[in-house]
Amino acid sequence: MWWRRALAACAVAGLAFALYHATLLPGFDFGDTGSFQTMVGSPIITTRDGYPLYFALGAAFLRVTGGDPAHSLNLLSAIGGAAACGLLALSAGELSGSILAGIGSALLFAGSYTFWSQSIIAEVYTLHILFVALTLWLLLRWEERPTVARLGAFFGIYALGFGNHLSMILLAPAYTLFLLVSRGWRSLLSPSVLVLALGAATAGAMQYAWNVRTLWFSPIPPHGLLDGLRTAWFDITKSDWRASMMMQVPSGMTRDHLSMYLFDVRQQFGWIGLPLAALGLAGLAVTRWRWAMLIGISYVVNAAFAYSYNVGDAHVFYLPSHVMLALLGAPGIVFMAKAAGRLSRRSQSIVPIAALVLIAYAAIRIYQDYPALDRSHDLRPTEILRALTADLDDRHAILLTDLNWQVENGLSYFAKIERPEVAHAGMPDLLNHAPALIRDNFEIGRQVAMTARARAELTSAYGSLIPTIADTRVVAPGMSDMTHGLAPGTRYVLTVLKPSRDFHLDIEDLSRAVGILSDGQLGAIPDGDYALMAGVAGQRPALVIGSNEPFRRRVGLDGVAVEIRMDSWLAADTIRRMGFGHVIVARRHTLIVERGVSFVAFDGEGRPIRSGYAASIFAPQPRYLCYR
Repeated sequence: MWWRRALAACAVAGLAFALYHATLLPGFDFGDTGSFQTMVGSPIITTRDGYPLYFALGAAFLRVTGGDPAHSLNLLSAIGGAAACGLLALSAGELSGSILAGIGSALLFAGSYTFWSQSIIAEVYTLHILFVALTLWLLLRWEERPTVARLGAFFGIYALGFGNHLSMILLAPAYTLFLLVSRGWRSLLSPSVLVLALGAATAGAMQYAWNVRTLWFSPIPPHGLLDGLRTAWFDITKSDWRASMMMQVPSGMTRDHLSMYLFDVRQQFGWIGLPLAALGLAGLAVTRWRWAMLIGISYVVNAAFAYSYNVGDAHVFYLPSHVMLALLGAPGIVFMAKAAGRLSRRSQSIVPIAALVLIAYAAIRIYQDYPALDRSHDLRPTEILRALTADLDDRHAILLTDLNWQVENGLSYFAKIERPEVAHAGMPDLLNHAPALIRDNFEIGRQVAMTARARAELTSAYGSLIPTIADTRVVAPGMSDMTHGLAPGTRYVLTVLKPSRDFHLDIEDLSRAVGILSDGQLGAIPDGDYALMAGVAGQRPALVIGSNEPFRRRVGLDGVAVEIRMDSWLAADTIRRMGFGHVIVARRHTLIVERGVSFVAFDGEGRPIRSGYAASIFAPQPRYLCYR
């Protein structure tokens, strides 16, 4: 029987990897992803960066694969995500007693929106879920045959997981209680077990010696080891973030966060997710109550943490709780099938049929979401930064920036790997001596270029003492420019999502664009956190929506089926690596919708003719020059 389960796990892992590889982001991205891709392979990782195991594995994988760091780290996520799904198939099969049901649960998780989106970019969460899945499986194996070797393997892998993400601690309550009730506290508090646990914990903590060592390379090194450890603890655990974000959801947003969670679960598994998991938990409670306790407590603790975490990407912190829901799907479908079988007296044949239904359901969801989660042709970060740095090199110019932090991280990678000849520096870091820096560059014949916010900071500090002009080599069209001259009858979709705080909408420019597209028949787009208009240029829009909640709509535009889906909860989401929504035309990923304004005009096969953004991290960036 073991080889059948192993074969099933390998099959699931292979299918998941094929899925993730086919939809893999080809290059670098903005945000934390860009930061990871920039730092991988570096011998110095700061305490603030953390994640020593992730960077160690990333560096080793980069040496093996060669090529550019961005693609290598993206590929590492795909491999980690696929391995996690294979392990989930093993555990779900163990929990349900059905290999087919285990495959169904694992495929359901493999195709879940958030996990899929994290498995195709450079991020730490697929490796985290791999450790969650591996430690769960090791616990189940230990409970089946409680040897010291199996317990040691569990302790070692659990401790190792802390080198990738400290949220492994959220599994401790469930794991500890499971160990205690399985064999009693006396056996677990024996000297040999305590030494084993302490040794594993020490080895796990030593992973961070790499980060702590970096403190002594800083301009102001710590005053001794104790001061260094205190500083490292503050940075590694991000104590300042925890103080302002953990358990800090405003009371007035409690109901909204509940709505967001229900939306998030439906996004991952559809409407059957929670009911099927509840059935699975009930079934386990009757047959294997320790397993029900293990999965149930793991779910509650991780879901409660994510629910109370006041951060802009809370959806990724729900991933461990989604693992538990997916695992419960297998015993849930078996429990339901056996109940139906008892009524029809065909319990032996109905379980595999029900498991196959679950597999089919997972396959249908993967098929439906595939176009939206396909980033294999997403080159937007490269295009934005290539335009911003056009005609600049360190022999002739320096670029001073003050960009959104997500774009800044992307620029760090772009200027390190793709265009190392671009010299750039952050305006906030040099504002006090900006006049001297500008003068010195002028004296050696270099231009001084700057982004819009950098220019605003410079002008605010020095006024007319340092005059600037627009750099005409860089074009940053507004939304009315993007829509101007569009041939009548051209299909389009324009969306407006409430922008994040550091961006603002140009209402006049947006109104002009709406007027151009509708030939003056529509003056403004409706109010709401989510708004859209879709139609053909020169006619009244076929679809106009304004809503404060996410939605999905289908519309036919001149004989072409168009699906517009909002895949975010704006009250809680400020960061969405996969975008905040999607426009799918003829099963082609035609547009990734971002906060702010997103626009695409396309042909009958869904190929973009024009596309662009405003009031978002993907909006074109103007550039300015200092002059004497």
